[in-house]
Parts: sequence; C-alpha cells; structure tokens
Amino acid sequence: MKLLKILLSILFILLTFFFAMGFIKSKIAYGHEVIVNKPISEAWSVLQDETKMADWLAGFKSIEHLSGDKGAVGSTYKVIVNPGEGQADFEMIETLKSIKENDHIRLELDSEMMLFDQTTRLETVDGGTKITTESLVKGKGIMMRSMFAIMDLFTDSFTKQEVENIEKLKVTIESNTKQY
Repeated sequence: MKLLKILLSILFILLTFFFAMGFIKSKIAYGHEVIVNKPISEAWSVLQDETKMADWLAGFKSIEHLSGDKGAVGSTYKVIVNPGEGQADFEMIETLKSIKENDHIRLELDSEMMLFDQTTRLETVDGGTKITTESLVKGKGIMMRSMFAIMDLFTDSFTKQEVENIEKLKVTIESNTKQY
C-alpha cells in the first residue's frame, strides 16, 4: 500500500509538471537566419516555387490552392505534410497573411493540433541574400500545448527542424539553375 501511494504521488507530480508546462509556455517561438550567394530576386523565386518545396521542407507532400487570388493576401491553401516514417499524413490550411515581393511573406497554418505563424524576410547583403525566419507555434488545447512545451524544453525539436529546413533552402537556392 505504501508503494502504491509513492507511485501515485510520483505520477501526480509528473502530470502536474506536464500540464503546468502547457500553461507556462503556451507558445513556442523560434527562427533561423542564413545568407545565400544568390540575388534576392532568385532567392525569392525559389522560395515561392511550389515545385521546389519538397527539396527543402521536411515532410512536404503537396500544396493545393483553395480560395482567393493565388499569391494574394487572404488566399488559402491545403498543405499536406508527412511528419515521419510510419506516421500518417496531416493536413494544414495555410492562409497568406502578408506578402511583399523580394521582402517578406507571412503565413498562418492551422491544423487539428496547432496554429503556426511564420514570417520569412529577405534582405540584400553583400551581393547575396539574407533570409530570416520568425516562427510561432501554439498547440490547440492544453494537452498539445504541454506536449509542445516539453518537446521544446527537452529536445528543442522546433528550432532543429527550422534550422534543417532553412539550411536546405539555402542549398536549394544556391544550386538553382532554373530561370525565373
């Protein structure tokens, strides 16, 4: 009986910690920055090229225009992503919140699990282009917020994925031979 009380107490403490993390850190902010050795107009074109998205976005499968004028503020898209081997695809609805050619794009993605907001900025530097991302993710519901907070605390997985994606974007831009 004493062992059961100890185990239940430990379980209670762990659950309290888990859910408290979702309240304490309800949003995860992260980003990354790279410099690419290509002009800003080419970097922008590659960033916007739907045929190249699978080259640099981990798990990207498809994007489908749903509503609004394509490429205009307010337009929506269905994005299909596969998070990893053996896992099911999931769908996000992307809304274009702000865009200025060769300057920035801000997207909002909504899925069953989370709300995701990302701004990608481009700037000319020394003949190349600096690309900077600022991302914010918020889990839907306390369970997802807690899980994301724990993931961020112990594995820094959101930042690691962002770094991987943006570094692959750099390679994709620098190896581009397509004329836009």
